[in-house]
Amino acid sequence: MLDIGNFKINLVNDLIGVKRDPSFVYPNVDEADWNKYKSFAQNTDGTIQSTWRGYLLQTDNKNILIDTGMGPGPYDHFKDGGQFLNNLNNLGFSPEDIDLVFITHTHGDHQGWNITWNENKPKLTFPNAKYLVSKFDFDYYTENPNEDFQRQIFPLKELGALILIEGRNEIAKNVYTLPANGHTPGHQCLYLETNNKEKIILTGDLFHNEAQINEQYWCPIFDWNTVMSTISRVGLLNSAYKNGWIICTGHLSDDKAIGRIRSNENGFYWEPI
Repeated sequence: MLDIGNFKINLVNDLIGVKRDPSFVYPNVDEADWNKYKSFAQNTDGTIQSTWRGYLLQTDNKNILIDTGMGPGPYDHFKDGGQFLNNLNNLGFSPEDIDLVFITHTHGDHQGWNITWNENKPKLTFPNAKYLVSKFDFDYYTENPNEDFQRQIFPLKELGALILIEGRNEIAKNVYTLPANGHTPGHQCLYLETNNKEKIILTGDLFHNEAQINEQYWCPIFDWNTVMSTISRVGLLNSAYKNGWIICTGHLSDDKAIGRIRSNENGFYWEPI
C-alpha cells in the first residue's frame, strides 16, 4: 500500500496475463535491442507478460477504483478466473463500498468487472458508483464497437451510471484527470497532488513494459495512434523523472508496480518503492 498525505492506494489485481513473444507486441523492435533489458523486462523463457489490475484509491471520504481488470473469464491460461472482487474483498471492501470507478481507457483488460451479466441482463458490479469514462473513447468505440465495449461500457449509459469526461477534471479533492491520448483516442491518466511539488501519477497504459522506461519510443501493437501515444509517453515520463513523481503502473509485476524513474550512465531506469 502507498500511504501519502490524504491518499491511500492499494493494488487490486485481477490475474496475470498471457505470455507473449516480444516481437508480437513490439513488432518494430529488433530482437537485439532487447538484450540489455532481458534480465528484468522479460521472463526467463524470453516472453513478456502483464499483470491485469486496477487500483483502489481512498481519499476525501471516497473509495475510487482506477480500472477494473480483465473480468471473471474463464481464461485458458488461468483456471480460477479473474480475482478482482476477491482481492478487493481481501482489502476489506465490498462492491457496494465503491463511490467512483475511473476508467483510464476502454480496452478489455481495464474494464472487465464494470458490468455483471445475469440471464443476458446487465447490472452494475459496483451498484453505488458513478463510472467516469473518456468522451473521446466512448464516441470512438460507439462508432467502432467491439464486444468488450458493448458488454462493459455501453450498458453503463442505460443503467444511469455513466459520466463522460474530457480534459482536466477534479474528481475528488486534489485528484485530477490527465489526458494522455494515443493508446486509445481518449486514454487518460490520473494524477494526485500530495503537495505543491509532489505528484502521484496512475498511468493506465501509458507504457506496458519496464524496457519502455528507457525506450520511450517503443510502441506496442495495442496503441491506436503511435505518434500520439509516443508524445504522451515521452512528455509524461520525462516530467515524472524531472520532478521525482511517484508512478503507479498499469501492468508491471506487483514488486515493481509503484516506483520512480531514475537515471544513470545507461539512461533511464525504474526504481520500485
